Amino acid sequence: MSLDVSDLIPVVEPEIEYSVSYSGGKSKREKYKNAITMIILLCINLLNYMDRFIIAGVLDKIILDFKISDSQGGLLQTVFVCSYMALAPLFGYLGDRYSRKMLITVGVSVWSVTTLAGSFVPKNLFAVFAVLRGLVGIGEASYSCVAPTIIADMYKHDMRTRMLALFNIAIPVGGGLGYIVGAYVSIAFNGNWRWALRITPVLGIICVILLVILVREPVRGGADGAQVLKRDDWFSDVRKIFRVKSFILTTLGFTWVAFALGALSWWAPRFLQLAYTLHYTVISDKTKANVSLYFGMITCFAGVLGVVMGSEIARWYRKRNQRGDPIVCGVAVLISVPFLFVALIYSKDNLILTWISIFIAETLLSSNWAIISDMLMYIIVPSRRATASSMQIFILHLFGDASSPYIIGLISDFFSKGVRHDDVLWKSLRYAFMLTPIVAGVGGIAFLFAAIFIVRDRHEAEATIESANISDTFHMEVSSKA
Repeated sequence: MSLDVSDLIPVVEPEIEYSVSYSGGKSKREKYKNAITMIILLCINLLNYMDRFIIAGVLDKIILDFKISDSQGGLLQTVFVCSYMALAPLFGYLGDRYSRKMLITVGVSVWSVTTLAGSFVPKNLFAVFAVLRGLVGIGEASYSCVAPTIIADMYKHDMRTRMLALFNIAIPVGGGLGYIVGAYVSIAFNGNWRWALRITPVLGIICVILLVILVREPVRGGADGAQVLKRDDWFSDVRKIFRVKSFILTTLGFTWVAFALGALSWWAPRFLQLAYTLHYTVISDKTKANVSLYFGMITCFAGVLGVVMGSEIARWYRKRNQRGDPIVCGVAVLISVPFLFVALIYSKDNLILTWISIFIAETLLSSNWAIISDMLMYIIVPSRRATASSMQIFILHLFGDASSPYIIGLISDFFSKGVRHDDVLWKSLRYAFMLTPIVAGVGGIAFLFAAIFIVRDRHEAEATIESANISDTFHMEVSSKA
């Protein structure tokens, strides 16, 4: 990212965003308000990922109920993520210019209503169900683009790293709870998977009420000491964001990791259920639900361990090596690759080794979630963070987890050639899954290349903020003397 002289030029009042300078200490009242905001954002993120993976927890029942193929089952996730990513740039633009609290309120309301509506779609209208799953992406796009920027404006340095790690813990915990709730709510209602989709909307509306009443929106850039930041038009913002080489490389790395994780999170429960069927010859519906339970528990524990371990290792290593963040991401992803292969190869014959390998691989792959959010916040200036976040979301979903479930489903259908025998289905999915560790490995390499540019890009972002502050102070002094 080059330092643009235009960033230092004061502009007329409507185009300037003012914020108070961030002082080192905070009052107890301010800390209390920040804590409440953080808890509510965390709860919404938890519901966000619960809602997303409840479908995966009952995917086998949805496929049977709607009488659809594996590729159509994968299409449900693809449609959802495509909607999510397509709207991300819009919400990124709005998030840098308008009330982020209002955007989240509207988005969560839309997502709750459309999730609930999807539970009532008749079994002969799969297309309607798919469209409603796509509309759920509207709500999630509004939230995911702007929530991390609110956290970045409340905290700085190590505390920001820890809070973003806490926020991202909701990804594995919510995803794991989604598998568990989906499987066991359907059992509680005699195999009716539709009741599983009626849990998160109620909780979502409660969160909206708490958001409106309790959450306060911090000033943009306040934690970074920003006083005045020039407001560019959207195209100028995007051009400047894509000059940041470490942003491009970390986004590519995250995209290829998302490709692998998206495919695994969507298809792994079904793949493991087939492996159990072949290992034990015949299994009950309760055993299938237990597989979703085990996978959900592993996703929760591995994700929490990965996020905490990754953020703490990066925080420690960053003090010794300024390039530490992308290095930690890249090394963790590359180490996960052999464990993914082991899980795929031995899934039918050695179930214990399979579960251990999945746990280790998920721990390593999830270790970069909080670090990526943290890197984006310090290599991009505050006035462009929501836009940069939306661009990252758009790219990682377009080439990552939006396409991977459908691609894996297509490859599986190609190898199965329409045969619905359990052994054929398991082999077909295993062949399709072999693509995921390869793609993840490429993502790990991209993170390591990002380490070359990360220090320079961070310093340039800090220089832009500092120069804008100096320029504003100078003009205020001149105005006062005049």
